[in-house]
Amino acid sequence: MHKKILYLFITMLLIGCKEKLTKVVTYHDNGKIKEVHHINKDSVKQGEVIFYYPSGRVSYSTMYTDGKLKDTIYYYHDNDKKELEIKKFFLNDYLIYYEDYHREGITKRTGTLNIDNQKVGIWKNYDKDGNHHFTKEYKIIDGIEYTNQMWITLPTGDTLTEGVSIQYHFDKNKLQLTDSIYAFFQTEDSAFDEEDKEKTTVSVVLPKDYTQANFVPDFSNRAKDPGEKEGIPAIEIQSLKEHPNPMAVLQNPIDTTDYKKTVAFYWKPKRTGKDTIRGYFKEKLTLVDESKPIQLDKDQDSIITSYTKQIYFEFPVEVTKD
Repeated sequence: MHKKILYLFITMLLIGCKEKLTKVVTYHDNGKIKEVHHINKDSVKQGEVIFYYPSGRVSYSTMYTDGKLKDTIYYYHDNDKKELEIKKFFLNDYLIYYEDYHREGITKRTGTLNIDNQKVGIWKNYDKDGNHHFTKEYKIIDGIEYTNQMWITLPTGDTLTEGVSIQYHFDKNKLQLTDSIYAFFQTEDSAFDEEDKEKTTVSVVLPKDYTQANFVPDFSNRAKDPGEKEGIPAIEIQSLKEHPNPMAVLQNPIDTTDYKKTVAFYWKPKRTGKDTIRGYFKEKLTLVDESKPIQLDKDQDSIITSYTKQIYFEFPVEVTKD
């Protein structure tokens, strides 16, 4: 009996302490409701917020907590079916999960946005029947949204690459200070057409000494051009075609002998703790104007033109003592 009275008292106390909210309504020029939300005594948004189209239909709705938007946001088409158009929710303070839809509620795209509304990571795209159509990988490079790789999905479930794409792997992400990581990179598809890709070279660019200066997450501290003096010191590892003994570098047998499009190397840590290996795979096409003789002097740039496509990567590692 005493427990029931105590529970009842606590419940009444909680109800009595519930914050009193004030309803706020704004209107479109045509007199229809534009927004409905609630504020506390400090004029801070609290609870459900609903926006309306001038037609009177719901535009989007969400929830605020202490003036902060951290809940799922639902956006709707302006029709009587109240069809969902976009859904967003916060994964953390920096990343937002995004999903939008074709008509009839069929998923169109899914992926992640950063706080600046830029696409990051893997985004999947679907056709109007809901079939997975293609996938894009996005990076933020120099502060700008950058399409890193793209794959098209066939009805069979197989994938085709679109533009340059690569396969790569590091054989471990945890190692001892005396150990090393084996890295393997290979072009899956070239950024250039059939004729030009035979003239391309591939390489991997890494910081020369990551303990002194690593590439930052958006790679903005890298040298933008080969001859540029600004940017941290870097090393460029060429394809196995340029290696005197490529089989000595390959850790495991591979199903290709095309060393021209393959880069493999060993990375040795220089300190313990958690680190990130950052770098980029580079495909380069060099064209020479054959109507002019090659001159190895300052005028050489006038007859040689280079085009590059870069795929950026980062790989977290953890290094322990022996």
